[in-house]
Amino acid sequence: MGDNDDYYGDGTMEPMGAAPEVIYNWVDITSDFFKHIQDLQLGELLHDGHLFGLFEAMSAIEMMDPKMDAGMLCNRGNPKPLNFQQAVAAGKLKIGVLEPSEMIGIMDATMACIVSWLEGHSLAQTVFTNLYLHQPHSINNKVLKAYCIAIYKLLDCIRDCINKAQVFEEEDFLPMGYGYRLGSNPQTGNSYDARLEVSEQKCVLMLREQEEELNKKVRDSSSDEDVSKYIQRLYSKCH
Repeated sequence: MGDNDDYYGDGTMEPMGAAPEVIYNWVDITSDFFKHIQDLQLGELLHDGHLFGLFEAMSAIEMMDPKMDAGMLCNRGNPKPLNFQQAVAAGKLKIGVLEPSEMIGIMDATMACIVSWLEGHSLAQTVFTNLYLHQPHSINNKVLKAYCIAIYKLLDCIRDCINKAQVFEEEDFLPMGYGYRLGSNPQTGNSYDARLEVSEQKCVLMLREQEEELNKKVRDSSSDEDVSKYIQRLYSKCH
């Protein structure tokens, strides 16, 4: 017996009539819409004050924003992110010889990520987007290796000072390191290796060694103004 059948006492059933046809009163507003938006300036919004309020505005998807607009071409077929080993194997991550301008770019981007972390974002979404920090001991470039190790020690110092002060809320500062330490890398699944830890004294010594090496390169390349300028900027980053 179907749900749409009526049952009578004499055992007979009479099916219900067909559902009434639904008529929608759709109105085509395409031409009116394009007519009115011609008067809008960049950043202005056309909306219905009764159907579109603050809540709808806060939960709306911002078009042309790659983080929110899944229909953008740049979000279609994005390659899977590579880890340190995969990026090195694919030739997308240099761990040996780098130009001074390349190292300056890496250092500037890393410092910008540290600032974002201090503004309340997580380390995983800021500082540790730098693949060089995932395995600093695997970097063959001595300057970049010393810099990455120094970044780890800097993060430890910042966390230690803020945690001791106990003057922050969860939305103000996120101290969680997500398993990243000099002696371990959560991506590889390796257990913690204390032999890979570097003391602050050794870290300072590594930086001083690279400082002397950069000073020597500045003197040797004094005839080439462009190279000397890059190396001097690199020296100031590591100093």
